[in-house]
Amino acid sequence: SSLLGSRIVFSSPTWHCSSRAAAGAAALAARPMAAPPRLPCVWLLCWCLSLPVASAIAIGRSQPSDSQVLPVDFLHGVASGDPLSDAVVIWTRATPRGLVGPPTFPDGVMVATTGVNLIWEVWPEEAGAAPNRSGSVVAKEERDFTVKVDVTSLQFGVPYAFRFRDGVVSSPVGHFRLPPPGGDALASLRYAIFSCSSWQWGSFAAYAHAAQQKLDFWVHLGDYIYESGGEAMLDSYEAMKRSPTQPTHELLSLADYRERHTQYRTDPDLQSLAGAAPMIPIWDDHEVTNNDWMHGAESHAASQDGDFEARKNAAMRAYHEWMPTRHSAAPDAPLMRWRDFQFGDLAQLLVLETRLLARTQRPALEGEHMRELLVGAVAAAQGGGVLPAPTEWGGSALEGKFKELKTMAEKSRWQENSRLLGFEQLTWISEKVANASARGVRWNLLAQQLRQPLASPNFEEALHRAQMSSDEGVRSRSGIWDSAWANATTAHLGQASYLKDSLRPSIPSPDENQRHDISPQMRTWALAALAAGRYGINTDFEGWDGYLAERQRFVDALSQGGASGAGKMVVYGGDSHNAWAGLVRGHAGKVVAHEFDGMSVTSRGEEYHTPWLPSDLRNAAWVAANKDLAWADTQHRGYMLVSLSHEAHKVSYLAVDTTLPGTTGKSMCLATFVSVEGQDAFRKETC
Repeated sequence: SSLLGSRIVFSSPTWHCSSRAAAGAAALAARPMAAPPRLPCVWLLCWCLSLPVASAIAIGRSQPSDSQVLPVDFLHGVASGDPLSDAVVIWTRATPRGLVGPPTFPDGVMVATTGVNLIWEVWPEEAGAAPNRSGSVVAKEERDFTVKVDVTSLQFGVPYAFRFRDGVVSSPVGHFRLPPPGGDALASLRYAIFSCSSWQWGSFAAYAHAAQQKLDFWVHLGDYIYESGGEAMLDSYEAMKRSPTQPTHELLSLADYRERHTQYRTDPDLQSLAGAAPMIPIWDDHEVTNNDWMHGAESHAASQDGDFEARKNAAMRAYHEWMPTRHSAAPDAPLMRWRDFQFGDLAQLLVLETRLLARTQRPALEGEHMRELLVGAVAAAQGGGVLPAPTEWGGSALEGKFKELKTMAEKSRWQENSRLLGFEQLTWISEKVANASARGVRWNLLAQQLRQPLASPNFEEALHRAQMSSDEGVRSRSGIWDSAWANATTAHLGQASYLKDSLRPSIPSPDENQRHDISPQMRTWALAALAAGRYGINTDFEGWDGYLAERQRFVDALSQGGASGAGKMVVYGGDSHNAWAGLVRGHAGKVVAHEFDGMSVTSRGEEYHTPWLPSDLRNAAWVAANKDLAWADTQHRGYMLVSLSHEAHKVSYLAVDTTLPGTTGKSMCLATFVSVEGQDAFRKETC
């Protein structure tokens, strides 16, 4: 018993229990559930004798090896990820006590040249089961004391538990269940999809809510962290106030990115989901910096920020250190290619990369610049503070300017040499889709970072449709919409008031009777938005909207091998912070996929930029401008929950209150859509 109370350090990087004695001894120290069985002393003796004598180091003694006995805590939870039919990556971070600032300790041991030896254990969750897979791994400073183990030889369909320990302190217990290999029978899946989780914008309550959903896995489509620094960006009336980001400045170095990942992993809501089911992640731009591409970024200035390649590699190295990814490249070449996951005969999931491997620099005409041109055209047309009324734009010089901007925008959007996925990845998509069809896989699922391309919202058409609607509820709303829009776009550019819909995407109903001033700048913007919708001028070039030729190549890839068709192909997207559901059409208008793009975990969307408009008017304006967009929500934060069977794909958009942590706030289902084979359009169902 005294031996089991000691901490043993193994200099070998991994070891496996190969005897009954080793398994029994591990069970004695590791059982998280029922009390461990009493084992005969001879088992313990056999176990001790089976260990290499030279590998045992007493507590507190300094040894010239690559590992040291250092007291640790598991402050950042555990995670599993990249699930295969027989393997999964498990992750944790062992934080040496007193690790604040430079990694040194009172006894003079430099952590940079040592490590902490941990034991990892995996066991079936059935009653009485003992760990049947275990080993040791060294948590080293060179990987920020994070460890990952690719555990193999596991059985699919078995609920497993896992944990790490250092002999005295144990990590929280995590859970996972693996899918069957491609082609084997699988009846159903349940998973969640997230994107855009900014520390500064509120709580990660969406993670806590999803942790209660008994998921098979969860996907994060990027912007898992944000690189900007500073205080929390919440309104003063909100219940939850985040601590400032760590570090407080913008991330540039490896130490910076590590510190931000460290802060994120302290969040209890994130920890609860990370330990509940395997994660399948891919990055977007903010894991490095805003609007990045292969060789640079909109928000990176070499004169100020240094070499972009060095920054990118530092960010990706920290990403893989802190995420449960199956990644084996050298630390100085940390990019990860696109990858696929098989779920029996039910589905395959293709996880695409649209940022750092093939994306070319954005077109010279950027969305922000186009918005400035529109606003400038409106401002220049005023005379004595009065603009021509929108009803008088027809045939005017102002209309001519708008049409000129439309031509300019379309030329920029359809550049043939603009790339997002690249030839190699497009070829891989085509082959994977065709192969899945040949194998009889029921669903092709594609997870990528971007929202479907959409035309600018048409507010005039939305108002017209509402006024002519046969739905009495919609017609009654049209009066409020008309009042708000007319007030925002009146020809005089002075101050006026508007009805407050909600400045925050929280669940409580907004107070539509509260009025606020509209500035001349807001009014000019509203008229520019009216023009963008009326004349079809796109003001977003950062996502698929700015790479339309590449989008067409992507849709063509989905059509390969006869696997395309309504109800068989589903695309997921994120990035925009809002929620969208639409159809993907190929040549001759054929529907080849259904696309569902999810809202952010916390990051603000349309409601932040146009708080002077009712949210349902914004939604209706987007739908009115896009014939293949069936639904939009520009107000809420949350995630997508998917239930998949051979018969149907069912996705629910779940909204959560980001002003409160955990599950203490309100939540609601915004909409549910069901896709079935043979039907071009998905149907909306009651939540």
